[in-house]
Amino acid sequence: MLLADNIVIRFGEEYVLDRFSCHIHRGDFVCITGMSGCGKTSLLKAFLGLAPLAAGEIRVGEYMLSEHTCGAIRKQVLYLPQDLALPYTMVDEAVTHVLRVGGLRYDRSLKALLYANMKKLGLDEDLLGKRVAEISGGQRQRLMLAALSLLNREVWLLDEPTAALDKTSRDYVIDFLIEQQRCGKTIVAVSHDVCFSDRCSMIIQLG
Repeated sequence: MLLADNIVIRFGEEYVLDRFSCHIHRGDFVCITGMSGCGKTSLLKAFLGLAPLAAGEIRVGEYMLSEHTCGAIRKQVLYLPQDLALPYTMVDEAVTHVLRVGGLRYDRSLKALLYANMKKLGLDEDLLGKRVAEISGGQRQRLMLAALSLLNREVWLLDEPTAALDKTSRDYVIDFLIEQQRCGKTIVAVSHDVCFSDRCSMIIQLG
């Protein structure tokens, strides 16, 4: 499902990844781990064409990554960054925007599915009525995970999805991701959390 073949990522003279290769199969639940600065987030972005390759090739699904295929690849991929900024006043506005950009109509049936996902992730429905400034970073990430999952993308790329969470909230996220994996999703997550990596089917150690 995801293939990196001898890729090189560098910024100026600094090599972030040098001749790195990996092969991730459909339905894998993968944890990318390693020291800070070793290229974990850059690898996620590379699969989306957001970190330019100095050498090597990347394939996502049936597409070899190029400037011509980036758009098609991104339509297959759910990407959740670690530092999630929501440029809206109200939480409900942010969720509505994400779903509409993804081509979904935010109607009663979709809202019911969103509520069901929120419950699985330990979030109350009344969170949607709050201001963005009133909710924590961990709540933002879980809420966007609940909403983005409705887009039904084949590949999920997640950057530190449990970093800001307590144990209970972390377990909600891990259980939710395992459920999605069992439904056939391919999940690749950057994490320093040993409890998270222990539940994954594959670990990629960088650095």
